[in-house]
Amino acid sequence: MTCVRCGADVPEQAGFCPQCGQPVTAGKPPEGSPVNVPQAPPAPRRAGLAGRLSLIEWLLKYRAHVIQDIADERHLGRYAADALLVTVVCSVFYGFVVGVSVGGWQTLYDPIKLPWVLVFTLLLCLPTLYVFSAYLGSGLSLAQVSVVTFSATAVVSITLLAFAPVIWFFMFTAPDSHHFWVLLNVVVFAAAGAFGVGFLVRAMRQLHAQRAEFPKVRRLVNWWVVLYAVVGAQMSWLLRPYFTATDVFIRPRGGNFFVAVLRTLIEWLSGRGW
Repeated sequence: MTCVRCGADVPEQAGFCPQCGQPVTAGKPPEGSPVNVPQAPPAPRRAGLAGRLSLIEWLLKYRAHVIQDIADERHLGRYAADALLVTVVCSVFYGFVVGVSVGGWQTLYDPIKLPWVLVFTLLLCLPTLYVFSAYLGSGLSLAQVSVVTFSATAVVSITLLAFAPVIWFFMFTAPDSHHFWVLLNVVVFAAAGAFGVGFLVRAMRQLHAQRAEFPKVRRLVNWWVVLYAVVGAQMSWLLRPYFTATDVFIRPRGGNFFVAVLRTLIEWLSGRGW
């Protein structure tokens, strides 16, 4: 069979193209139609900090190549380290933008706490994904699952970096709208999470392109994403505050993220949070 999207040859028994990760059907690309061939990276990434941070461009432009490297177990250690570095750098910048907009000690606190939310949440949820995917016959090693999830988290942080100027604009131009700030950041994190989920699903599809277990693994990924979102939301609540100029680094435990967001939304809609 031939993938009508990228033109790659696909084994008869495969349901997904190993090159682009899309479902395939028998046949050839239509005559004269453009073929969307995944772009290959121009050159291997260099050593040093700049080369490590270039993973940002690779995750944006060359995702199929990154996933293929994971499938072939090439450079897994470097991918994991670079994905963690990208996650920390991008989330530190986002936290700095939020902290500067709030002022006070939050200028220092927020850049420290935001990377914790992403990294600690991943470390808490990673064993669950690996154990259950292995039980369902995934065949991926712990290193491969780790790199996939680290890369997905890096995509989340890159998306946050892209939203940072918008966040700064709204927080700077609406200095007294605390409830609006909170809800805006919740929406931005949800959007960033959606991009990370998209990468994770695509990676799992491509890594299981020739395996019959993919439908079960896909259902597992869907449930794991819900778990990750719930744990991440509560982790962000645990490490609060972010939007109040205070010298308190972390408030005492109590309450939960979902009740707090619902209360904030009600107060904002009622006009008490403008």
